[in-house]
Amino acid sequence: MGVIMVFLLLIATFSLGDARPSRCNRGWQKFGSRCFRFEETLRSWTEAEHHCQSLGGHLASVHSWKESRFLETLSVGSPLTWIGGNDGGRPELRKDRRWSWTDGSGFNYHEWAQGEPNNYNGVREPCIQMNFGEKHRWNDEVCEKRFASVCSRSH
Repeated sequence: MGVIMVFLLLIATFSLGDARPSRCNRGWQKFGSRCFRFEETLRSWTEAEHHCQSLGGHLASVHSWKESRFLETLSVGSPLTWIGGNDGGRPELRKDRRWSWTDGSGFNYHEWAQGEPNNYNGVREPCIQMNFGEKHRWNDEVCEKRFASVCSRSH
């Protein structure tokens, strides 16, 4: 009887898989199914994306109001922060701009500040920063400007 019980326990253990909750590495914060990391170092949008890739991720994509509030808490004290949205920098898309995330996920949520995106004063602004204005919404911005950033990756 004891052998059968041990055998059944082993089968149950292997069929359940690893029951431990998945965690993020040190320096990363878990939200939903991803890990996020705030980077204080000021970088251009492209430099920030390359840095996130070197850490195994991308600039953060945002898919819900709750996720956006979480990213806001990560970036407290750093008003303007790059996230992974861009319109590909194609000048022909001045009116109907198509935004995408660097991680390839669907651009199914946005939190633009009032009047944004706007290519302010006719200058191409193909990259997205968060924490813009009083309500900490999104703004389209020139990618060469240097800001803090938020990276994300699967855990």
